[in-house]
Amino acid sequence: MRPGVFDSALADAGADAFVHAGPPGDPVVSYLTGAQLPCRAAVVYGGRVAVVPGRPLPEHVAVREDVTVLDPHPVPAERLPGLVADEVVAPRAIPHDAALYLEGDGVDISSTAAHERARRRKTDGELEALRDATEAAEVGLEAAAGLLADSDADANRLGADGEDVTAERVRRAANGAVAEAGATPETAVQPAGVVDPGEPLRVTVAGAVDGYRAPVFRTFVPDSDGGWDRRATLGCEYGVEAALEIVEPGETTAERAGEEATAELASLGFPPETTDVDVHGVGLQRREAPTGEDALVAGAVVSVTATARPDEANGGGEEAADDPGSVGVSDVAVVGENGAERVGSFPRSVVPKADY
Repeated sequence: MRPGVFDSALADAGADAFVHAGPPGDPVVSYLTGAQLPCRAAVVYGGRVAVVPGRPLPEHVAVREDVTVLDPHPVPAERLPGLVADEVVAPRAIPHDAALYLEGDGVDISSTAAHERARRRKTDGELEALRDATEAAEVGLEAAAGLLADSDADANRLGADGEDVTAERVRRAANGAVAEAGATPETAVQPAGVVDPGEPLRVTVAGAVDGYRAPVFRTFVPDSDGGWDRRATLGCEYGVEAALEIVEPGETTAERAGEEATAELASLGFPPETTDVDVHGVGLQRREAPTGEDALVAGAVVSVTATARPDEANGGGEEAADDPGSVGVSDVAVVGENGAERVGSFPRSVVPKADY
């Protein structure tokens, strides 16, 4: 964690502690303790971190060495007043009951976004976890692509091993590969149902390592004959690259990087009303700071997504009539001292392959 950000917030507010309480897996609790807790917990930072779990922690849950684990309490937030002085800062979203316990004991609470600012710049340990998560996600994409590539198109249906290839089957293949790679899988495949040859399939795979998630999105078109899907996906690839190339650490905002991707797509014949671009931080949550007008500082890890919808305005009128949905790509990137660099190397082609 980055204690300096919290120390500054405490000094500015004249408070002695940062407090929070949350459910199992709460990202603020996870960030301060360095572990995904499987129970409700309350956490206090005042130069050091102390945590009150809702029940004894299992042996496999290891918090950071500098974190003090206090005796469990069935309602962890009740312990907060006895752990702080008269002034604290807390996230605006601190649970209502936790705020009531503090205020009922005469503790003044000021809201802060220190926890969000701290997480904009990742530590070396967080960067390693996110790189491992991205690698696992790409292993999942490879498994999904392999299933599609090994399938046969017959009567407008895709089949493998005598069974239809469905979105659920693709999802399970990706999840199994991510799990084998040592990460917790979270895969989404659209549209649902039997996969249609020649139609775009949107596969988003996120591998979670120590709670850190890195989603990677690809569009696959099994039995593709090229055409608008390929052209649009290629345009989205160029859009993502344009967003990354423009990043000047500490200067370029997430919003500005997104605008560059939108402009690149427009220059390729995909006007803004037919595209969507999103640049935001990733980590303990799928979407976190930096976002919007936040600067992309060195140490930030971001997701850059570009999608395009078929429309008469971008040459996809025929596809729009069939309503296949959008196509696109997303990648994870780390902002360094000299710019942004993509994490991972999975190809962006719409044509799935059995072997990458």
